[in-house]
Amino acid sequence: MADRHADGDEKRNSIDLSFAALSDPCRRSLCRYAMRTGTESVASEDLVDYVIERAPETGSAEPDRRAVETELRHVHLPKLDEAGMVDYDRQSGVVHVDRATVAKRLEDVRAAVADLQDGAAVR
Repeated sequence: MADRHADGDEKRNSIDLSFAALSDPCRRSLCRYAMRTGTESVASEDLVDYVIERAPETGSAEPDRRAVETELRHVHLPKLDEAGMVDYDRQSGVVHVDRATVAKRLEDVRAAVADLQDGAAVR
């Protein structure tokens, strides 16, 4: 017999992973890039360029390319992959983008926030 809570648990887990992925400004920026790109596959090197181009100017030196690449490969892209927002191939460094999937995850997050707001209005 199927667990009647499995679908709800899976959706909650997906939303939790999406919130965790979107908690970082760099990952939000990468999602924005994924929604705007016309390609289905992006080399991680292109994403490094994208992040560096958008780094806030702090008056200090330009961001260290190697540090940005390391952080993308080991933190941000795996977190987005875990949340199902991209498909990150660690071996090749290629990120596969499905805008419909990213849009669905973002809509799920919007719906969860709206549900929280509706619940707060009731109190």
